[in-house]
Amino acid sequence: MMTEPDGTLLAQVIDALGSPAFPRMLAKLLQARVGCDCLLMVSYRHSGPAIYLFDNLQHRRELLFQQYLNGLYAEDPFCRALSQGLQEGVYSLRALATAQGMSPDYLADFYQETGWQEELGLVIQLAGEQWLMIFFGRLQSRPFTPAEQTALRMQLPLLSALCRRHWPAGTGSLAQSPPGPANMAEQVAVALANFGRGRLTRRESQVASLLVQGLDNDMIAEQLRIGSGTVRNHRKRLYAKLGADSQGALFARFLNHLITVNPEFPEE
Repeated sequence: MMTEPDGTLLAQVIDALGSPAFPRMLAKLLQARVGCDCLLMVSYRHSGPAIYLFDNLQHRRELLFQQYLNGLYAEDPFCRALSQGLQEGVYSLRALATAQGMSPDYLADFYQETGWQEELGLVIQLAGEQWLMIFFGRLQSRPFTPAEQTALRMQLPLLSALCRRHWPAGTGSLAQSPPGPANMAEQVAVALANFGRGRLTRRESQVASLLVQGLDNDMIAEQLRIGSGTVRNHRKRLYAKLGADSQGALFARFLNHLITVNPEFPEE
């Protein structure tokens, strides 16, 4: 039976359909039902970047924007499972990590730093080949019980219908913009400095920054005082690390990074 506060939250989610407030209201409803410390929403396409939609992270939030969305999502067991045919449903990270063979580097170098001790994922299929992923995190080692997972699974038809109604054509290719300062010049400068941080070497980051500004190999070589062949090698490696196959695809990755960048995140 639905409690009055829960019913009020559901009504607010329905009222928010079609508006920018929908992800935030959906998160409030889900957090009340699931009992988690933090929540993250992203969407995936099988041949595209992870698209940021919403988060309420309090600990090491910069890892999301500087590393996860800059290509590290490809090592996430959920993302890997989707590429292998994962179906709509509710899954624990522990189960998927075992099935997918979670990368030791992902576990030690990234996931541990987030502070999450337990994670549950809700997978919803949107239009075409796009998937909505809602991650529930707990900062204490208190597993999501089978009963909690079953309760969320029972709500999946309603949640799927709401999300497909809000995103009838999918979420699109551009990220949502999280709350933050609106100084665009500062935001662009920080985005250029941080693009690929945690994924690229210092020189690869420099080359990536110049590529998204429209410079070609020869111009980059002249500016960095290195050979054009060296630029090509850096370019090939950074494309592979960021999951891009062209300068246009790299710019698309940067555009989503720019939208989600927060100048308050430390640069070091």
